[in-house]
Amino acid sequence: MNKITIITIMALFLAAISAVSALPVNLEEVQIDNTILQENAVNKLSLERGTDYEVRVKFTPTANIKDAEVRAFISGYEYSDVSDIADKSQLFDADSGVTYVKKLNIMIPEDVDSAEYKLRIIISDRYSDERVADYNLKLDVPRNALKIEDVVFNPSGAVKAGSALLATVRVQNSGEKDQTDVKVTVSIPALGISATNYIADIKNNDKQEETEEMFLRIPKCSKAGNYDATVDVEYSQGHYKISEKKEMAVLADDTCNEAEPKTTITLGNQMQSATAGQTATFPVTVTNAGKTSKTFIVTVPSADWATITITPTSTLVVPAGQTQTIFVNAQLSEDVPAGAHSLTATVSSGEQTQELTLTTNVLQSKSTARSVFETILIVLVVLLVILGIVLGIAHLRNKEQAETYY
Repeated sequence: MNKITIITIMALFLAAISAVSALPVNLEEVQIDNTILQENAVNKLSLERGTDYEVRVKFTPTANIKDAEVRAFISGYEYSDVSDIADKSQLFDADSGVTYVKKLNIMIPEDVDSAEYKLRIIISDRYSDERVADYNLKLDVPRNALKIEDVVFNPSGAVKAGSALLATVRVQNSGEKDQTDVKVTVSIPALGISATNYIADIKNNDKQEETEEMFLRIPKCSKAGNYDATVDVEYSQGHYKISEKKEMAVLADDTCNEAEPKTTITLGNQMQSATAGQTATFPVTVTNAGKTSKTFIVTVPSADWATITITPTSTLVVPAGQTQTIFVNAQLSEDVPAGAHSLTATVSSGEQTQELTLTTNVLQSKSTARSVFETILIVLVVLLVILGIVLGIAHLRNKEQAETYY
């Protein structure tokens, strides 16, 4: 009898302790992705990998609680020691009879196994027994999902301007469907270069797949510095696209710092003198001080006072380190007026252009001067004859008047 009494008293004592230690809170509702979950029941909800979900926990304390927190987590993830599927609230105090909602976020990793899991919600404080609720979930995979697993450059540290860069892209298929003809493009927009290749087939749940090696040629004399390389992966007939950026360094090409050898274009004589009908010749000398041959084109506009020709040719191919001369000829018209007449000759090679002013001083010919002299002489003779006639008539009139008087 005494033993039964002692056991009964101990049981009541333990029950009293348990009742006192339980956290005074009613867990009223748990939502994820706007779907209300049922505790320890089949929930018709599938969560996709690689997606962030909001978990709403609604509860009402039946007594005041202090230093409490709400946690949500999913166990069974292979790499939970590195990054677990969990979130928790900050510590809070809650008043009796007041309903609270705590919002948490859990990220479903892309590499989690597709299977059945439990979402566990725990409300706890410092000392009381925690309130635990389990909700059955299914973690599923999206129908179409690729991931850029890695991007490797060779050379990996920095590449010299003018050199080739090898890019290798690893793509993982974490979706439900196999993917074919996956387009992979690596580009450096700031340098205006890109390379594209295709992966013929990436099976479902393949861990990784390497593309063919892609080479990009860094333009010679590119400015040294860091550039963003963009990797674009297009799949499912171009309906989906994922991108990733990776920084790379470009080193300057030392040969680009050398001063570019100059090309010298010389006009032999800027002004030539000639008379009408004659030809004024202007020699133009081109010196190529570069390391490669260059082509020069000489152009001169037409003129109404002369006929313009270029000899021996208007297009010069000057080898490196050599000099060549062409001649611009201006054959003056017979009726060209005396004085200065100018032309502008243009010598161009690629983006380099130089203009030369050619001036012809047209002199008055000797025959023209003689004709003018003869004309003036004839005019003077005519004037003298007229003057003689006038004087003769005047003399006769004076003589007649004198005879009449006597």
